[in-house]
Amino acid sequence: MPIISRLQVYNHLVSGRLRFAYAQPQLEQIAHSVSVYEEMDAMFGSHYISSVKEKPSDEFRVLFLGDSSIWGAGVPSQNALPGQINALHLMTCDKRRVTAYNLAFPSLYVMKDLLILQKAMEYNPDLIIWGVTLRSLADSDSNAALFLPPYSNQALYLIGKYDLNISTASLKPQTFWDRTLFSKRASLRKLTLLEADAMPWVATDIDYDIFHYSQIQIGNDVVTDSIYMGHGAQLDPDGLMLDVLDAGDKLAEGIPVLVLNEPVFIATGRNSDLYYNNYYPRPIYDQYLRIMSNWASDSSHPYYDAWDIVPASMFTNTPLHISASGEALLASRLEPIILQLACRR
Repeated sequence: MPIISRLQVYNHLVSGRLRFAYAQPQLEQIAHSVSVYEEMDAMFGSHYISSVKEKPSDEFRVLFLGDSSIWGAGVPSQNALPGQINALHLMTCDKRRVTAYNLAFPSLYVMKDLLILQKAMEYNPDLIIWGVTLRSLADSDSNAALFLPPYSNQALYLIGKYDLNISTASLKPQTFWDRTLFSKRASLRKLTLLEADAMPWVATDIDYDIFHYSQIQIGNDVVTDSIYMGHGAQLDPDGLMLDVLDAGDKLAEGIPVLVLNEPVFIATGRNSDLYYNNYYPRPIYDQYLRIMSNWASDSSHPYYDAWDIVPASMFTNTPLHISASGEALLASRLEPIILQLACRR
């Protein structure tokens, strides 16, 4: 339903959002937002980038992909990492303004990012920064079942073109029935709600649940409920979706793709000798760091490992979510890398 997906309020009656609309279902009213991940045209249509699709000649365009850490869970949109990059007012060596756009979406799943990148290439980027972590690179049947079926045609195309090691058992080419208004009625409801959220969002500048994040602070003790407890002491490199990152590099067709290994919380309390945090046992995560370093070296891929640069005091409610000050710190570390990649082009 491409015509219905082209929102008419955002970037017309009100400005576009600085990041994709997202909210957990029970928090939609509080956040003045609703997730419309099933409709890529709607995601981009409500985003500010759609108002500047024609890139100005003096702009160096940086697109950020990734999960909730890059999206900026727990901080206002302007304080997320792309906003912090814009606050630096960077200029390239050929006097172009570095302008960053937040195209992350809160889900730990790089195949979702690849689908967004496919659409994002229409917006003529100069640099792509792709935030990843061990969880987002681990193959996930639940994430595949959630994010791939709405884009089954595109997913099947990308999986086939780049020979990705992703199961296609649950993916079927979309039929005429799948594209009818009756079949799309759940998406239509979300699109209507997103349109209705435009005015409250503009009036409040709230697109997430402030109270929820302000009341939760990550603890320094580690509760040993890591999803990797059953994996023993070995991490299988073949279980990581590094081929999806390679596909993104090919899809970008010569545009640099900087893979950013996101900062993680490093606990110092109970069980911290065994676990960095509630997500990652130390042996597993250490193996992951080596795998990523070797992958970047072998593929000559632009890569920045930021896993330990943000102090524990700058994390909020999860081992991946950081405060505005943490985002600013990360932006300052990315500044010379962005300028270096910009001046190579």
